[in-house]
Amino acid sequence: MKNQEIKVEDLQKMFEHGEKVTVLDVRPMEQRNEWQIADSIHKDVYKGLVSGDTTVFDQDNFDKDIPIVTVCTAGKTSLIAAELLQNKGFDALSLHGGMKAWNYAWNTARVEADGVTVLQVRRVAKGCISYMVASEGEAIVVDASLDPSVYIGLAQKNGWIIKYAMDTHVHADYISRTIDLVQATHAKHLFTEGADVAYSFTALQDGQQIRVGKAFILAIHTPGHTPESISYLVGNQFLLTGDTLFTNGVGRPDLKADQEQALKKADELFTSLEKIKQLPSDILILPAHTSSAIVFDQVLIADTIVNLFASIELLQLSREEFISQTIQRIPATPPNYIEIATLNKSGSYQDIDPADLEAGANRCSVS
Repeated sequence: MKNQEIKVEDLQKMFEHGEKVTVLDVRPMEQRNEWQIADSIHKDVYKGLVSGDTTVFDQDNFDKDIPIVTVCTAGKTSLIAAELLQNKGFDALSLHGGMKAWNYAWNTARVEADGVTVLQVRRVAKGCISYMVASEGEAIVVDASLDPSVYIGLAQKNGWIIKYAMDTHVHADYISRTIDLVQATHAKHLFTEGADVAYSFTALQDGQQIRVGKAFILAIHTPGHTPESISYLVGNQFLLTGDTLFTNGVGRPDLKADQEQALKKADELFTSLEKIKQLPSDILILPAHTSSAIVFDQVLIADTIVNLFASIELLQLSREEFISQTIQRIPATPPNYIEIATLNKSGSYQDIDPADLEAGANRCSVS
């Protein structure tokens, strides 16, 4: 029997190597609008496929010289699509595990300055971004969202030893893998002083510096999205802002908060953003999320402080206007956020399948 599936890691390698491939999304449009594979094409044939209609691709003229990978939510309906396409003479395979599995596909982008390397590690479907900051053979991992083997593998490839691991805040859209990474590498676990979590860590005070190789990393408390949110200034070149500031918006202040608390957090967020605005304008902002699917182009998701404060409307408002507009523009509440945040506070997700909780788009930004 001809193979009908392709694994996530194999499709990821095809993208990394620049191989031609047509990714065909066969989910309903509302699911595709939620999240998708970058540069994929869409044909809303889900109902036809599940009802047994074998003619759904009769009017399509795909290039038979380019392989096709069909995609659905969990990899079941896409198998039907792949078989139909194979019967029509196409080189077609179904993505094993569908979008739930693609949730853990990743790629990287790199930037260097003054002997310091920042490796941006991106979960391409959900837009989660973590970082490895390295100098003179030492590295720190910030906001680990993938299996520890990813960061360990990257460290080995680059000749780095992971010295520290930390989060910018208690995440509510994915389960942090920082504790897993600490256990796997024996790195020192850092976090904001006073963070409301149930596990032990080495506390970082506002304004405290740590050293990685010859790089100095400054902890800057930037509450608003969450009370413990912290940003990390690497030298005077890069600022890892977590969910405080994105390249197209700011962090939402409403999660785990009633209306009064959300207003208070929005006020704190404005103060934190003003603190960032006072930093040198050419510092590169490196956020913990992006709101769209990430392509395999090795282009850094980043922008300078001056550009962001000129391009993001919310950053040009007075305090009162900012609070009002931020609250009014809050997007739909992300699914499972209370359960995910609770797990992250506890530091354990034993007997929990992260894929079931983390599926879906990122909704941390207000723009």
